[in-house]
Amino acid sequence: MAFEADGGQAAPDFSIGSALGAAAGYVAAGGLNAAAVAKVSAETQKLVSAAKSGGFKITAEGVEPLLKVVRDMTKELNSLESKTVHLSQAPQLGDHPYGRAVAAHDHKGAAQSANSASAVIGQFRQVVLDTEEALLRASGQYKKKEDETVEALDRLKN
Repeated sequence: MAFEADGGQAAPDFSIGSALGAAAGYVAAGGLNAAAVAKVSAETQKLVSAAKSGGFKITAEGVEPLLKVVRDMTKELNSLESKTVHLSQAPQLGDHPYGRAVAAHDHKGAAQSANSASAVIGQFRQVVLDTEEALLRASGQYKKKEDETVEALDRLKN
């Protein structure tokens, strides 16, 4: 894979492997939660910044397998999100005080807290989108993707 560090500086570890490795480490250390996703997001933002400034470049050939992984992750998140949509509904545990209290507690943890599955999936989705942006910028494909998106939106308006 072709990676070109900025020749005037030491090459920091702005790699996709570093960001995804950090995510894997957080999962291994107790799960992917809002704090873990925030840390991975911060690393991903460094990658985006490096790509914007020209400090991270990759060839079109080198970026393809990475983009495939990122796009596959987007598909997985879409699938996971459709499977967790029921978490936004409070479980039906009976119409007695204890059942209502447990249902409210379960619903809060599953759908309303910062560490709920839906919140973490949404935050991780943004990390994946930022990773795709960094890769497209680093390979010089970002402007093309942006133009295609604008063109598609214009077609929808007409």
